[in-house]
Amino acid sequence: MRRKDRERTDAGFFDEVFSAAEVLFLAFNTGEAPYCLPVNFAREGEHIYIHCAPEGLKLDCVRRDDRVAFSCAVDVVIDRAHSSTYYRSLCGTGRARIVDAMEEKRHALDCIGERYARCPRPTPEATARRVTILRIDIRTLTGKQAVAG
Repeated sequence: MRRKDRERTDAGFFDEVFSAAEVLFLAFNTGEAPYCLPVNFAREGEHIYIHCAPEGLKLDCVRRDDRVAFSCAVDVVIDRAHSSTYYRSLCGTGRARIVDAMEEKRHALDCIGERYARCPRPTPEATARRVTILRIDIRTLTGKQAVAG
């Protein structure tokens, strides 16, 4: 990272940003160009869970190349008067896995449902059967913070 004065590597910082972020931007490799989209997510330890339809480009990409990248930012403030932006952010890489085990799928959906205060919990098995869960196994994390000073 070029701006070492803004780098954050402590686990507490990562926990705070993951907890406060409303969306995670997740990038896949299509083979022709990167494919990045915002997703609802839940993080648990070294894993990030997302849900998706049982078919589509995300799954096609994961089956072809399971490497992904992700990013999120919180507390973003544009200070036009000083030509600055203040924020806390993180980015990382990982490997995406399609979750087949029903117990883990239901657990992931419970985590996502709790995070966004929606969906019945525990997740009904019928619901878990209708969706696909991707588990991102986090490989790298980098944090950055710019605060008004």
